[in-house]
Amino acid sequence: MNASPVRFALTFAVLQTLLTGAVEAWANDMMLADAQQKITRAGARASVTGSTENFTGQVRVEPVWSVDENSNVSGGLVSFEPGARSAWHTHPAGQRLVVISGVGLTQEWGKPVQQIRPGDVIWCPPGVKHWHGAAPNSPMTHLAVTGTVNGKNVSWMEKVTDEQYDAR
Repeated sequence: MNASPVRFALTFAVLQTLLTGAVEAWANDMMLADAQQKITRAGARASVTGSTENFTGQVRVEPVWSVDENSNVSGGLVSFEPGARSAWHTHPAGQRLVVISGVGLTQEWGKPVQQIRPGDVIWCPPGVKHWHGAAPNSPMTHLAVTGTVNGKNVSWMEKVTDEQYDAR
């Protein structure tokens, strides 16, 4: 008895689907078998001075990690000298700040200035206009963990005026 062309085609399609799935599973297993921790040593990335377009005062930005195939967020240590601060800005995917040292200030547009201290964690939701920096008499360093949308993680705006900064 001859197999019909339809039955042959159907059998071939099923076998092809099963084989493709098996090959994909094997490839995934091989990638996982090769997976290992990656250590980037402290100081491996050069720190940069915060641009005068986006910051007031002395600011140093030390990239800690970049967006890559494993994570859609970047991280950086940002150190502000006393009185230094960012310009107003927003983040398309939000930003989390963890204060590491010193005393800082942050403000959401239209709301009061808030003092921040070591261990404080600040969540800046997507699209919320805000700024952050050091208090007038203390340096401040925070870890900034920032999400990315379509390759962009920040939209810079106007600088914070001295009157806005001093409105505590």
